[in-house]
Amino acid sequence: MTRKTLLFASMALVVSVLACEPPARDLGTLVTTATPDSAVATQDLGSLTVADSLYRDAATGEPWSGPVYRPFAEDSTRVQIEGSLLDGAWDGEFRVFHLNGRIRYEGSFANGERCGPWTENADSVSLGSVYEELERMVESMGIYPPCG
Repeated sequence: MTRKTLLFASMALVVSVLACEPPARDLGTLVTTATPDSAVATQDLGSLTVADSLYRDAATGEPWSGPVYRPFAEDSTRVQIEGSLLDGAWDGEFRVFHLNGRIRYEGSFANGERCGPWTENADSVSLGSVYEELERMVESMGIYPPCG
């Protein structure tokens, strides 16, 4: 399969997901991530500090590793950002949501740098047709170096 075919197939899949009106992403959907050593609770970005471009535990000053989120200022029960930090830098899947739960941005980070395909969905509501969604996605898609 060529890269172009794979990219088109990936975009079609994402459009089919984006075309659906999702329920709002609320804080109850965030879960604790199990690690070999312990369970790491999902951390509110607002409780971390930023120093030297790294997110740090406010109590210890150590770079934070684990899942994180940020709630909307307008509705603190809804998730605006979710992702993971590794040693204080973004690492892994990353999503930004519209207030209604529709994905605004989606992509991945590796060691604090964007990698792989990223999609942007500026509209908080569906455009109405899969074709329009796909056209908008192609126009707003960014391709970064491969993750990993």
